[in-house]
Formats: sequence, C-alpha cells, structure tokens
Amino acid sequence: MNKLMLDQQLSQLTNARMRIGIADLAEDAELQPAPIIERHLAKWEFTEEGEHVRLYFNHCQFLAVPVQEEVGFALEKDAIVLTALDRRGKLKYTITFAK
Repeated sequence: MNKLMLDQQLSQLTNARMRIGIADLAEDAELQPAPIIERHLAKWEFTEEGEHVRLYFNHCQFLAVPVQEEVGFALEKDAIVLTALDRRGKLKYTITFAK
C-alpha cells in the first residue's frame, strides 16, 4: 500500500477507537500472545524517514507501525482493520478501528 492510500484511510479514522494486537512471529516467541489493548486515535503522522506511521493515543504516547513492507486495510462488519508486517522485528500488527 502506498503512502497516499494510507494517508487517505487514516485521515478518515482520526478519533476512532482502536483495538491493537501485536503478534510475535519469532521462532522463540512466547506461547502466550500479548494482550489486546484499546486506545483512541488522537492523531497520526509518518516518521521523517517514512518507514513508520505513528498512531498517537494522546499528545505524547504513540505506537509506531512499519509501513515499508506488507500493509493492508480490510473492511469487516463494523470496523476497518489495518495489518502490517515487520519482517525484521518478526512482528505482525493488527489494528481494528471501530466505525
């Protein structure tokens, strides 16, 4: 997904509620998955180098999601789901935005 398409999607999702899941794909990963957290998308921005998008929960706390590799949006029942794969970090991000 290119940055323009990502920009258009995220612009529509500001102020949405997010459910954030991060799966560790490493061979030696913990068997117990990390808990899903819920936050509000206060704002977002691309990092200076353009490798990540910062999803802000408030004016200073954010989650940086890689956008250089595999990124996709899917429309589900009452939500939009962003998935991103970080091959280097061996992580998969699944962020569900409530409509």
